[in-house]
Amino acid sequence: MNTKLENIRLLVMNEILGTLTDAEREELSRDLDRYPDARAMREDMHRVLANDEVLNYVKQQAVIHPADVIINRVNSQKRRRKVMSLAIVSAAAALILFFAVKELYRPDQTGKPVLAGSVVKKQHIQLQLSNGQTIDLNTDTSQVLAGNVVLKNANKTLTYKSGEAAGFATLTVPPGKDYTIHLSDGSEVQLNAATSIRFPLSFTGNTREVFINGEAYLKIAKDADKPFIVNLPNSSVHVLGTAFNVNTYDSGIVKVALVEGAVKFVNKENSLQLLPGQEGVSSAGNISTHPFDETEVLSWRSGRFLFSNASLEDVCRVIPRLYGLSLELDNKQVASRRFSGVIDRNQPLENVLKALKATNAIDYYADKEGVFHIK
Repeated sequence: MNTKLENIRLLVMNEILGTLTDAEREELSRDLDRYPDARAMREDMHRVLANDEVLNYVKQQAVIHPADVIINRVNSQKRRRKVMSLAIVSAAAALILFFAVKELYRPDQTGKPVLAGSVVKKQHIQLQLSNGQTIDLNTDTSQVLAGNVVLKNANKTLTYKSGEAAGFATLTVPPGKDYTIHLSDGSEVQLNAATSIRFPLSFTGNTREVFINGEAYLKIAKDADKPFIVNLPNSSVHVLGTAFNVNTYDSGIVKVALVEGAVKFVNKENSLQLLPGQEGVSSAGNISTHPFDETEVLSWRSGRFLFSNASLEDVCRVIPRLYGLSLELDNKQVASRRFSGVIDRNQPLENVLKALKATNAIDYYADKEGVFHIK
């Protein structure tokens, strides 16, 4: 880490907060003349942080923000003022993730391409039928006849009509996208990025069963005679009619968050009845429960990822899924830094990365293959 730039960031943060002393102001002026990179950094920080809404939040959160890594980064001889200032910088970085996607970084008015190397080929949403036919659902279409199945794809939603012997189909949603399907019984399933669902085009047996890998929000149509079963890796959810979220992104861990109704959460060794407002977590054969924040758990449904006190390593695992690109965390020393805020998939990733860079939370670049690297 460049300790001189680190010290300049602390001085700029104090300048924005209005706590810069005369001696510090002279020091900052000298450093800005001496280091060209520092002047650009200062402009970025002022553009991002110098508004009342951000500053009020930063002043309230600075001394209590749980960024324990900050203390480890401050040399023991630094004054307590600088320790607190660095905490303020981290708190600001957390909040910037919320504001940057809205207004703090506006599009380049010159029209010049930004990070052209980051452009990657987007995968398409696909439906594979039991006969091997694959249908591209990336763009809206009128009704399409595929065997004895009539498909309609509009507004990122699939509806269909099928015959009794239509068989199974698999719907795959790639990273960077989401999609909704209305099943033949009237149930609705919203799939998050990097998620697949295998389902029968017509429920003909005594149960209604689907198979999901990834994350999905389900609204199940009631049918007392045909229980609905969601099969997940090493576990399942049994329902009659309800709304809930399932998440299998983390290997070996299955999460089921119940919004309304009642479900039975089952794995190979245990089963548990969930109540509305409870999230069940299955891991290593055990099932635990705890209350969940519906705003946080379901934020993905509106294209946003809301996180609280998450490590940078965790955030970097989510970004490729949200944006459909590759991201490498090259600098393991910053992996444990903590952040709280919102990433909006509908806004450019560069807004988030620039905001973090402006506060020294991270630095990044994109290589020739379009892979982002945190350095």
